[in-house]
Amino acid sequence: MYWVCIFLSLILTLMSCQTQPGEATLKEPLPLPEDPGEEVKAVISDYPVQPSVDKAEEFLDQYLSRLSLRQKIGQRFITWIPGTVISDEAERLISVGYIGGVILYDYNIADRLQLKTLTAALQDYARRNEPAIDLWIGIDQEGGRVRRIQFKNITSFSAPYFWAKYEDPRYIEAAAYILNREILDLGCNLNFSPVLDLYAKGDHTIIGDRSLGSDSGIVGQLGTSYLKGAKEAGIIAVAKHFPGHGLTMVDSHFELPVVAAAEEYLISNDLVPFQMAIESGVDMIMTAHVLYKEIDPVYPATLSRAILTGLLRERMGFEGVIISDQITMGALTNNFSIREIIKNCLLAGVDLILCENSYDTIELIEIAEDLYERGEIPGEEIDQSIRRIVKLKVKYGLIN
Repeated sequence: MYWVCIFLSLILTLMSCQTQPGEATLKEPLPLPEDPGEEVKAVISDYPVQPSVDKAEEFLDQYLSRLSLRQKIGQRFITWIPGTVISDEAERLISVGYIGGVILYDYNIADRLQLKTLTAALQDYARRNEPAIDLWIGIDQEGGRVRRIQFKNITSFSAPYFWAKYEDPRYIEAAAYILNREILDLGCNLNFSPVLDLYAKGDHTIIGDRSLGSDSGIVGQLGTSYLKGAKEAGIIAVAKHFPGHGLTMVDSHFELPVVAAAEEYLISNDLVPFQMAIESGVDMIMTAHVLYKEIDPVYPATLSRAILTGLLRERMGFEGVIISDQITMGALTNNFSIREIIKNCLLAGVDLILCENSYDTIELIEIAEDLYERGEIPGEEIDQSIRRIVKLKVKYGLIN
């Protein structure tokens, strides 16, 4: 009888230790930290975990320490690519140049399926780099006469000047959301819009109906509505062209416009929309190739430290990414060598340099490398700019 009792006791003990399929047995509960802010360590220490907001700066430091000089410089270029399919040249720009992004033109676009395939392939190549950083894939999709994508099955919007005629910020926000949501589906993440230049003079060849109007307050209000709609769609909007083409009558694609307005006049007029955009949290601002001779008698805005650092950053408080307009436009190339353009872009405070097929982008990257290695550009300049770029890419999920 004694042994029977022992046997039954063993059976009951074993049964009590069994769990049903799918159930988990915890020997002890994991201890909670005494301080809610105390970090809880992962069981698997090398598992990739997205850093908390509190650790953002530490994460940036660690990430940036992994980048070579070539990678830091390459990330500062957004450039053209040939054709409608991934090419050897595009692969070279990504793998050798480590470019930060591409800008799509009409010749890159055939139809919806082709464009989605191309943008996916570009990102796939970028993710093969070490470390992997997704590309900016940017496009000029303003509406009206400036729109690269014109499929039959995509919404066709009139020029922004006519959006403003409704005097309804909700319309602007909705139009911006629809337009940008559609390009997001095609693989774009960056739109070179909205135009915040004032339509101060009736010249249709430069800004014209690309502008939201001539009243700086209304343009600012509608511009911030646009930024809200684009952000809700998941697209990085680029406010352009700082400090503005509103007083120009010369097309900077071919010649250098010169404006005599004083800084205080600009602050009260042309810069109002940009100031409102900054206060609403705009992530990126594009420069204008315009010489404001009362502020800087030598260099146009894109190359002017007085304008980009002194005015835009220090006086207006912009902390985001500054991108140049196309550096191959006549306003620059007719007056400066390409080395002078690259050097003064970097010295002025440009974070991203936009370039098209007039030059080999790898050669431009090599010029920038040489400028740093010779000490013509201070080391802290590249660190500050690449930090802003990486921070924005993290914000929009382009760095995992």
